[in-house]
Amino acid sequence: MHGLALPVYDDKILPSTIIIPGGIADQERQIMDLKGKTALITGGGIRLGRAIALALAKEGCNVAIHYNRSAEDASEVRQLAQDFKVKAEIFQYDLSDFENIDQLMKKVNEKLGPVDILINNAGNYKRGNGLKTDLDILHTSFNVNLFAPWWLIKAFVKQLPAEKNGKIVNVCDANIYRTATDHFAYRLTKKGLCELTRMFALELAPNITVNAVAPGIMLPLAGYEHLDMEQVAEARKIPLGHIGSPEIIAENVLHLLNQDFMTGTILRVDGGEHIV
Repeated sequence: MHGLALPVYDDKILPSTIIIPGGIADQERQIMDLKGKTALITGGGIRLGRAIALALAKEGCNVAIHYNRSAEDASEVRQLAQDFKVKAEIFQYDLSDFENIDQLMKKVNEKLGPVDILINNAGNYKRGNGLKTDLDILHTSFNVNLFAPWWLIKAFVKQLPAEKNGKIVNVCDANIYRTATDHFAYRLTKKGLCELTRMFALELAPNITVNAVAPGIMLPLAGYEHLDMEQVAEARKIPLGHIGSPEIIAENVLHLLNQDFMTGTILRVDGGEHIV
């Protein structure tokens, strides 16, 4: 007989979808209601972080907006979030000092209580190939892009009450799957963040899910604001014919948070560029 094989149970062919009493399909699904939950978003004052923070606030989630140097932007996001009738606070911290990052989580807990959702969004984008990258650039990139998310996840797990479920979403990059020599330190750290996502997904299951969103090109990079982004999309041969937006990434973060059967997933959101 040709075609797909059906599952066999006790020598009988069963349909491909079955419910076994006592199994997960027979149990109450643990889908997180975002309303009333608390989320910490690193780099929440600008660009992708801003869109994610406001999308969460719109869903009724209290938001802890982390920033480093973007105090004015973070304050604006706080006000916009509060307009959704949720609690919103801003927290300044230099993530390159990752070994003391527990202090950031402690301050958030003091203001907003336990954090249910962690969004590791903050990052830096240092230029230079391998030969032009020095130790200072390498250390800063690893501290902010990889070590800070690792340390924050440890702090997140430590403060989460045992009876509560948690959600973690890391922000990776869809472009790192193609080998290139530019932005050497950034590429190394984002590749590491993808693997960190999968490893923690295994370690923290079943009570905490760990996923990642990997954006393609969403906005002009700092210093390249003059570029025509429609021309950029055409030059990069993006199948959907246009670049994305921070709001699209925020929608996909919400999608990951609303799932109860996804962990260790790295969701590429790049208009199909990765298949070209």
